[in-house]
Amino acid sequence: MHFLVNKSTGGWYFIKHLVYFISLVVFILKSKKFCKVIGISGPCVDFTLYLLSVVINVEVTQFIQGNIADSHIAAFGLKKAKQVFYLPTTYDSIVQASKKYPCTESILMDKCIPFVNGIDCSKIKVKVYNDEIQFLWAASLLKWKRLDLFTEAISKLNNSPEYLHKYSANVCYIEPQSGCCSEVSEFVKIKNIHWYSAPNNLNAIRAHSTIFVSTSESEPFGLSILESMFAGLAIVIPKDNSYWDQQLIDGYDCVKYEPNKVASLVHVFTRLIKSPTLLSQISRNVKVTAQNYTHHRCYSNILKCIPN
Repeated sequence: MHFLVNKSTGGWYFIKHLVYFISLVVFILKSKKFCKVIGISGPCVDFTLYLLSVVINVEVTQFIQGNIADSHIAAFGLKKAKQVFYLPTTYDSIVQASKKYPCTESILMDKCIPFVNGIDCSKIKVKVYNDEIQFLWAASLLKWKRLDLFTEAISKLNNSPEYLHKYSANVCYIEPQSGCCSEVSEFVKIKNIHWYSAPNNLNAIRAHSTIFVSTSESEPFGLSILESMFAGLAIVIPKDNSYWDQQLIDGYDCVKYEPNKVASLVHVFTRLIKSPTLLSQISRNVKVTAQNYTHHRCYSNILKCIPN
């Protein structure tokens, strides 16, 4: 049944969730019955849980961390869910989807609670001092993560002899099982870039880096950004009105560039290389900002709503 994994529309989508549903029922029959389930991806991805809620008396708590489809399935999930925790950047898509069912929009706000992700900062290694500036790019190879933008910017930076020996770049990537992906082979010949496939020592690589660079298009949140903030790296993000663009201040706790503009990204890189004072100032400030995102603080309301 592996071929069903990537089916997200049409008849195969429903067959996939029917298979998941049968598996869940078998699990319930073999184990202790439960009355609450948590969907961590979104109402369409977690559709099986809503099928389960129709058949047995089970409450679904739904997390939404990315924009959801404007579909009847998404609206059905929103209607059936007991509670919905959502990232603020996904709010518009939730409202739009809820319009598919009468009255769903009016009752939605009573059970929808915004939240932001947090992490256990004690598990993050703090940046160590390094004479050489090291850029860090860490994400999947999905096209919208825009590895090509980062590598092109480094390639153009390599053309400036005065900077060539002052920096290097680390690219840590994972290959997703589905979706439209970039090919690493297209970029590996670019100088000054070290490549790491699904490294188990990402924490150490990050601690020896200086600047974290996000090139994602409309990133819903970006845990890699937050982890780098806790580590004390300077943060470079696009001005695209995504979550961190709304939260971080250009020149104070991050540096921003024009989205999808290589020249703008190269300009930011050279600005940071030429100004170690700005670089260290941003690193200090963003580490302070990160303290608002400890897991205890961010998930306290969720824990209250989901009793043991």
